[in-house]
Amino acid sequence: MKRIKRLGVMLVAAMTVGAASAQSVEDVKQKWQEAAELLQSKKLVEAIPVLEEVVKLGAAAGPEATEVVSEAQKYLPTCYQQKGAELYKAQKFDEAIAAVTRAADLADMQGDMMMARKMGRMVSQLYMAQGVGSFNAKNYAKALESFQKGYEQDPDNVQLTYFMAKSYAELKELDKAVELYKQVIDKGTENSKFAQQAAAAKADMENSLLVAISDAAKAGDIEKVQTFVALIPESANANLLLIQTANNFKKYDVVIAKGGDAYAVQTDEAQKSNVAYLIGVAYQNRGNNAKAAEWLRKVTAGPNVAAAKSLLADVTAA
Repeated sequence: MKRIKRLGVMLVAAMTVGAASAQSVEDVKQKWQEAAELLQSKKLVEAIPVLEEVVKLGAAAGPEATEVVSEAQKYLPTCYQQKGAELYKAQKFDEAIAAVTRAADLADMQGDMMMARKMGRMVSQLYMAQGVGSFNAKNYAKALESFQKGYEQDPDNVQLTYFMAKSYAELKELDKAVELYKQVIDKGTENSKFAQQAAAAKADMENSLLVAISDAAKAGDIEKVQTFVALIPESANANLLLIQTANNFKKYDVVIAKGGDAYAVQTDEAQKSNVAYLIGVAYQNRGNNAKAAEWLRKVTAGPNVAAAKSLLADVTAA
């Protein structure tokens, strides 16, 4: 009898579990219907907690709820994407990034690589927008942090590379800035669609280095001036600054060594003549009158024409 009673208890327990399971599946279906109505009404953000509840209930209900759970999970990445877009419009960048990151993670878990990559690029764009806001507020360290996070999501984003370079330049980390500027310039050479960014990068790199060259020149640091000029060897202004600074500090050997290159990159006749005059002066101070005369004869424009003519007369008479 004891064995019969025990069997009866087991049957009752099994029937109770079966009833509970059936009830749970029904709950899942009911909750899914609620979510479906929100999706149909395009209330995607409001649908998120309901869809997540479907997934939670389905996990408890077991295999019979798998199909419903799978359907609910399919919509969650799109819903989180919409949430991120709405938060972005409200300028709530951190929350928007969290929402879109969640969308990317869910898509990845479901094996939807196309959606996952799309969300990764969207996260990158959000970080870029956040960084631009910080940059415009002159918070360059914070801007750089955002740009770097965006770059991690999308390392092929040329605009982000450019913004990182600008941030490093403002932070006076010129070595890092120049390296990134050159990457953008190279991209423009490889692909014409990046020509605009490449042109901006080239102009910004030169301007940043010209400021650094000017500061080094004021401090009389000729070596640093030469180092910076070497980073933009085709810059007429940078080379002119080098020759002028070396002349001002009577570093005539530097003028002679670098003068030819500086002369060659000048595009303005007056500036070419200015460089030629300073080279002539340098050679004259080093006692090489023949070379001095050669360069002084090249002074044909600008404010040093008369001075060059007078000095030429002196070196040829000696």
